[in-house]
Amino acid sequence: MAALYTIFSAFNYQQMRALKVNIHNSIKTFYFGGLHAILTAMYIAFAGPEFFCFWNAGKVGYPLSLNQFLAASVVGVFSWINQESLGQSLVVIKQGTLSTFNNLALVVSLTADYFVLHYDIYPIDMLGSCMIIGFNITVCLLSTHFEQKRREEEE
Repeated sequence: MAALYTIFSAFNYQQMRALKVNIHNSIKTFYFGGLHAILTAMYIAFAGPEFFCFWNAGKVGYPLSLNQFLAASVVGVFSWINQESLGQSLVVIKQGTLSTFNNLALVVSLTADYFVLHYDIYPIDMLGSCMIIGFNITVCLLSTHFEQKRREEEE
């Protein structure tokens, strides 16, 4: 799943970067958001169709409580802000550099798991996160190095 996420994220970044300024940033965000909303609705229709019985909201057995709905709404708003910013960033920043900063969410999620949700953090969690962050920093540094070298050769 992680490999598929990486592959599809690269395609996503590549396509958004290819669109550049030809299309307004909000249209890019709507395109990806709309596509994912349709795919998610199709998945829910097969995996848990009772979710679409909104008249059962608040009753026992309905898969979403009010608190969960509010939390999902907050996550949705911040995800939208992230996508808007991502589209604007890809116009001026290389996708390798941008993905490095996007992966800093690992630090936030581990912190939230430990301090807010009181989950245990295992050494394998720390090792995996450190590897991802370390490799991202390496990619960023190498990218900057090669970009500077290319500019020097052009001069």
